[in-house]
Amino acid sequence: MEIKQSQIDSLIDDVAYLEHEAEALKYVIESVPYNIAPKGGRSIAEKLHFLDHAQQKYFRPVIEDTFRNNRPINLNSYTKPSESYERDEELIKDIQKLLYKISKHRVALLNLVKNLQLIDWERVITEGRSTMNLYEFTVDMVNKERKTLKEIADLVLKYQNSPGQKQEVKDQNSIS
Repeated sequence: MEIKQSQIDSLIDDVAYLEHEAEALKYVIESVPYNIAPKGGRSIAEKLHFLDHAQQKYFRPVIEDTFRNNRPINLNSYTKPSESYERDEELIKDIQKLLYKISKHRVALLNLVKNLQLIDWERVITEGRSTMNLYEFTVDMVNKERKTLKEIADLVLKYQNSPGQKQEVKDQNSIS
């Protein structure tokens, strides 16, 4: 698959999306119970924390290593985010600090991908018997992040539209 510059430009815009989302959430997050997890799921704060963890401990190192090495990177040598994630209670409680960190980390990742040359996106990444290039790996990262961001947006809307939401937020903010 030949990768075109227009695809890279579009991907860079997609990578920038999370930083913009984190900035936008700063203004509405205090109006919803971000620390309350729905049945069988993670809270908004936990989802955001996991998103940052996955980026910092998995996606970014893979992108950096793929760029630095001449030989293919094997994803089996990296621990999957779901296997390495540990809750940071302090950070999860300080939602503004968490959103700030996400924005800061995303800007660093964005600068990294902006500096990659077109040919770098074709570098090979393996996982077991399957192979992909750096472009496909990054597209997969963006798709996973978008899915998580949609889940967060759905929770925000659910909380904003629920009748008891104002009391839940008041109770949550008095606990935090």
